[in-house]
Amino acid sequence: MKYQSKQFQQPFIRRYLYFIVVVVILSTVISRSQAQNMNMMTELDQPAELAWYNQHFALLEDSVTHYQEAIKQPQVPAERKRNLEAYEKELGRYRTTMRQFVALHRAEDTAAKALLISCFREIEVNQDTLRSMASLLTGAGADNTYARYLEQELQGRANGEVGKIFIDFSMPDDHGRMISTQQYRGHYLLVNFWASWCGPCRAEMPSFLAVYHRFKDTLLTVIAVSVDTDKSSWLRAKKQDGTDWLNVFDDKAWNSPVVRNYAVHRIPQNILIGPAGHIVARNISAHGIEKLLHRVRVKTPAVAGAPVK
Repeated sequence: MKYQSKQFQQPFIRRYLYFIVVVVILSTVISRSQAQNMNMMTELDQPAELAWYNQHFALLEDSVTHYQEAIKQPQVPAERKRNLEAYEKELGRYRTTMRQFVALHRAEDTAAKALLISCFREIEVNQDTLRSMASLLTGAGADNTYARYLEQELQGRANGEVGKIFIDFSMPDDHGRMISTQQYRGHYLLVNFWASWCGPCRAEMPSFLAVYHRFKDTLLTVIAVSVDTDKSSWLRAKKQDGTDWLNVFDDKAWNSPVVRNYAVHRIPQNILIGPAGHIVARNISAHGIEKLLHRVRVKTPAVAGAPVK
C-alpha cells in the first residue's frame, strides 16, 4: 500500500477545509436572503403551523367564511337579513374562541401567531377587536417576532385607511434612479403592488395602461412597486408588459418598507393618492380611476394644462 507524504496531504486538507468554509458561508448568506424576503403569511401557512390553528379554529372559520361569501351574493332583503344575522352570530363565536385562546396563551408566541393567521385570512378585519386582543399579550408573548409583526400589521392597516396621509417612500427604478412619491404631489398617484409571477397582476395591466395613457400628461402618475426577489424576472416582465410608467424594485420583496407600511400580503393591490397626499382609494379598478379622473377633468378643466412631473 502506498501512502501520501505529509507534504502532499497538508495542502489538500487546507484546500478541502477552505472549500467547506466557503460552502457554509454561501449557504448562510442564501438562507438569510431567503428569510429576509419570506412573507410572514407564507411562513404561517406551513402545515406544522396550521395543524394547531385548525384544531382550534377550522370549523368556526369555515362558518364565518361561508356567511362572508353568502352576504356578497345577489339576494332578496329577507334572505340578506338572515345571512347577515348568521354571519354576525358565527363571527361572535369565532371572536369569543379567539379571545379565550389568546388569553390562555398570552405569554407565548402562539397567541400572536393565531391573531396573525386571522389577519392574513381576513377572518377578523375589525381594527378595534384586533387591538383589544393584542393588548392581552404579555411577557414573552408580547416580546417576540410574531408580536412585533402583528403590531406592524395593525399599524399598516391603519395607515391604509382612506383619508390618511400617504407615507412617502423612495425606491430605485430600472435605471438606478431614486423615485420618490413626494415629488408627485399635486397630481393623482397610483401605487401599484405586483410581481412578475403574479398572473392576475399582469392580466389587469392593459386596462390600467389604457387609463394611464389617457391621463398621464395632465392628472395621473403610476409607480409600480415589484415584490419580486429576482431582478431579471422583474425586468423581463416589465418589458413584456410594455409598462412605460415608473417601475421600482429594491429586492426586499415582502419586507420592503412601503409593503410593510401598508400591510400588503397579497397582490395585486393598489393605493390611489390624491393631489394633497391623502389616500383616496384602496384597490380601485382601472374603470374606477377613469371615472374619478373624468369627473376631476370636467370640474377643473384648467388642470389639463399642468403636466405631471
